[in-house]
Amino acid sequence: MHLRYLHLPGLTPLPYTARIQAYLVTLHLAHKRAPSSGHFPPPPTLLTFQTPPTYTTGRRDLNALTPSQIAHLRFAGRAEFHKALRGGQTTYHGPNQLTAYLVCDLRSHGLSSRAYVELLENAVISTLARFGVNGCRDAINPGVWTKGGEKIASVGVHLRRYVSSYGVGINVGKEVLPWFERIVMCGLVGKRATSIESELGEKGVCVEEVGRGFARSVAGVLECVEGKVEIVEEGDIIGKYLESSVKFSEETCVHTKTPKGSTNYAHHHKFEAS
Repeated sequence: MHLRYLHLPGLTPLPYTARIQAYLVTLHLAHKRAPSSGHFPPPPTLLTFQTPPTYTTGRRDLNALTPSQIAHLRFAGRAEFHKALRGGQTTYHGPNQLTAYLVCDLRSHGLSSRAYVELLENAVISTLARFGVNGCRDAINPGVWTKGGEKIASVGVHLRRYVSSYGVGINVGKEVLPWFERIVMCGLVGKRATSIESELGEKGVCVEEVGRGFARSVAGVLECVEGKVEIVEEGDIIGKYLESSVKFSEETCVHTKTPKGSTNYAHHHKFEAS
């Protein structure tokens, strides 16, 4: 077995990545319903991308935000806002951050839900080490942190019949940090975000390189994968299952270039979701 790896270029709206993720999850669930159908189970698939400036809420905040708080997140149209089924609270995704969704059957890799979250955190820590950054896990708060107590990566997952979705967000560029200052990050009062570039004190870290490093790290710790990564394209993911009963809409497939000056959108107002 190998890890299939798909990186989407440019900036990809979150609804489109959610459709790809839902498609992959459905394939796993269909196989679990009919394991004796004669088809091989779908391999684990890692999807990485960057989005336009976007705030998302996890299950803990799904019905907790007021209209004024949502309007604050949308920032007069400068950021998108979406609800998600992942765990956790409100967080940010955007340019110069690697968002990574891992879709796999935990049972196929001998993982409990807790062990799976630890696997993702350890894969992030290994990835950071490739770039000379020391990351660590926190005994209380999920995600990956620096020795100075700043959060460099968020973790939020969803499980359905042990099939995983969502995953991690790794802060790569300094440009992401002002966006986090507009919220109480993941409900953690007084905690600050950092990035790979901030920790290194230099610019020019490539998000795509971080994505490839994360794919290698995941493949190295995921049981039965044995470090094998297969790089695939969007057409490979969708086309291979054309005979499936699952229908996939490409109407929202929009990739855009990273906008210049996107960091100017953020300013320093924040709220704590209740």
